[in-house]
Amino acid sequence: MTEKRKRRLRITGIRKKMLFVFAVLITITGAGISVFSAAVFRQGYGKISRVYLQDVTQQTTNNLENMIQTIEDINIQILSSAVIQEQLEIVNGQEMEPYSMRNISKIVERELETNALFSSDVVSLSVFSKSGLEFSVKKITGRGTDLAFLEGEIYKANGTTLWGLVGPDKDICIAKAILDLTTMKPIGYINIVYEREYFGDIVKDNSTEYSGASYVVDRDGIIVVTNHEKYLGTRFPVAIEALRETDTSRYDILNNTNSFYYVGNEMPNGWTLVEAVSVKEFYKNTYRVIGLTGIFLLGILILSFFSINMATKHIARPTQDLLESMKLFGKGNLFHRVEVKTTDEIGQIGSEYNRMAENIETLIEKVYKMEITQKQAEIDFLCMQINPHFLYNTLDTISWMAIMQGNLDISEMTISLADLLRAMIKKDRFVTVEEEMKTVKDYLLIQGQRFGDKISVLYDVDEQAYPCQVPNFILQPLIENAIIHGLEPKLEKGMLRVRIKLEKDTVVFCIADDGVGMSREEIRELYEKCEMNETNQNIGLKNVYRRLILCYGESSRLHIESEKHRGTKINFILPMMIKGQHKEEN
Repeated sequence: MTEKRKRRLRITGIRKKMLFVFAVLITITGAGISVFSAAVFRQGYGKISRVYLQDVTQQTTNNLENMIQTIEDINIQILSSAVIQEQLEIVNGQEMEPYSMRNISKIVERELETNALFSSDVVSLSVFSKSGLEFSVKKITGRGTDLAFLEGEIYKANGTTLWGLVGPDKDICIAKAILDLTTMKPIGYINIVYEREYFGDIVKDNSTEYSGASYVVDRDGIIVVTNHEKYLGTRFPVAIEALRETDTSRYDILNNTNSFYYVGNEMPNGWTLVEAVSVKEFYKNTYRVIGLTGIFLLGILILSFFSINMATKHIARPTQDLLESMKLFGKGNLFHRVEVKTTDEIGQIGSEYNRMAENIETLIEKVYKMEITQKQAEIDFLCMQINPHFLYNTLDTISWMAIMQGNLDISEMTISLADLLRAMIKKDRFVTVEEEMKTVKDYLLIQGQRFGDKISVLYDVDEQAYPCQVPNFILQPLIENAIIHGLEPKLEKGMLRVRIKLEKDTVVFCIADDGVGMSREEIRELYEKCEMNETNQNIGLKNVYRRLILCYGESSRLHIESEKHRGTKINFILPMMIKGQHKEEN
C-alpha cells in the first residue's frame, strides 16, 4: 500500500468527525433558511410594494383628474357666461368702432379675470371670436398668445376640449369651441395656457420611498407631463396597453435600466399616468433586510459552532478514556478499568467494556487452569497406556490356557474382553459403524455368557452404513442401559433389537427392548438427569446424550419412547459422514 493511501486511511478522531458533520449540517441548514427566507421575503415584500405603488399611481391619477375637472369647470363657466355669449354675438354680427371695441374688450376681460385668478399657474386665458378678435388675460403683459391648435381643429372638435403642449417651455394648452347656447353653433373658442408646473408639481410631489420616473402620456403617445423634463414632448417608447398586460420588469429605454411599470386608469382627457420604478430601487429594502438577516444567521452559525465544539469535547472525552483503557488492556494490564460517569450510550459502552474485561480476565484464568488440567490428563493417559499392555498380555495368556485345556468359550470371552478394553481406551474420537458394531458384539458376547438364553439379540443393520462415521463407544452405553434397566428386571425372556438404517443423507439408529419399560414421569426425570452435570446416576446414558449434542447439535438429541411393561425404544439421527470426509473438532 502506498504512503499516500495510508495517509487517506489514517483514522480521524471522532470529535473532528462530529465537528465536521455538525458544521456541514448547520451550514446547509443556515444556507437553506437564508435562501428560503430571502425568497419568501422578496416575494411577500414585492407583492406589498406592488400594491402600494399601484395605490400611489391611482391616487396620483385621481389628483390629476381633479385638476382636469377644475379646468373643465372653468371652461363650462366661460362657455355658459351670458356676458361672453352676448359680447361674442355682438362682435360676430357687425363691424365695431374702436371705441366700442375697447368697451367690449374690457367687459370680456373683466369676466375672464374672475376665472383666471383661481391659479397662479395660468399663463394666459383667451377668448377668440368667430371673426378672429382676441380677448385675453395674461400673466406676463406684452407676451403673445401661444396657440397649440388651429382654429379649424378647434371648431371641428365641436365642443370637445383639446389638450396639448405649446411654446418653448412646453406649457399646457387647453382649447375648446364656444357654442351658441341656442343654436349650438360655434361663435368662438377658449384658449387657456398653464405653466407646465401646474401638473408637473403633482408628479414631482408624487414622492414615495421609491425614486423613479413618472410620465403622463396622451392618446397619441406624447409625454405631456413628467418629472424628467428632457423627455417632455417626446414620444413614449412603449405602447400603454402592452404595459397594462404585464407584471414583469422590462427595460426602460428612457432611464436605461430594467424597471417595473405601473399604469393608471385613462383620464377623461385621454391622458394616462405611467410610473416606472427601477428594479434595483424596488428591491433595495429587500436586499437590505436580506443582508441583515444573513449577518444575523452568520452570528448564529458562529455561536452554534463554538457551542458544538464544547459539546463534542464533553461527549468525546469518555471515548478517549475508553480508548486509552483498551490500549492498556491490550498491553497486558488486565486490571485497568474505565471510569463510568454517565448513564448514556457511551456510559453503557464503558460499563459493558468493564464487564467484558472482567469476563476476559476470568476466561484467561480458566484457560490457564484448563491447560494445567490437560497436561495432567495427558500424563495420566500415558500412565494408563502402560498398565493396559500388562492386562492385554494377561488376557492373551488366559485365552491360550483355555484353548490348551479345550475350553473354547472361556477363550472366546477373554478375547472379546480384550477387544472391548482396546475400544474403550482408543484415541480416535470417531470410528466407522462397522467398528462400532464389532465393539457392540464383543460386549453382547460377554453378556451372553452371563444371561444365557434369557436375552436374545436381533441385528437389523444396513451394510451400506458400515463406512459411515460415528462417535466412538456411542452404542455400548445404550445397549448396557437396555439390558440392566429393561431386560434384567424382567422375569421372562427378553429381546434386544439393534437397528441401523440409511435415510437420505442421515443414519438412523434405534436400540429397542421389550423389558419393563418406563412411565412418562420416569422419562421426564431421565431427561432431567441427562441435563444435570452433578448427578452420578445414568452416567452412560448421560454421556451419550451430551456427546451427541456437543458433536452434532440439537438435531441429534436422543429421543426416548417407553411404556410400562411394554419396553423402551431409544432413537437418534446422525448426518451421514464417510470415513476420510469428517474433520474432528479441535
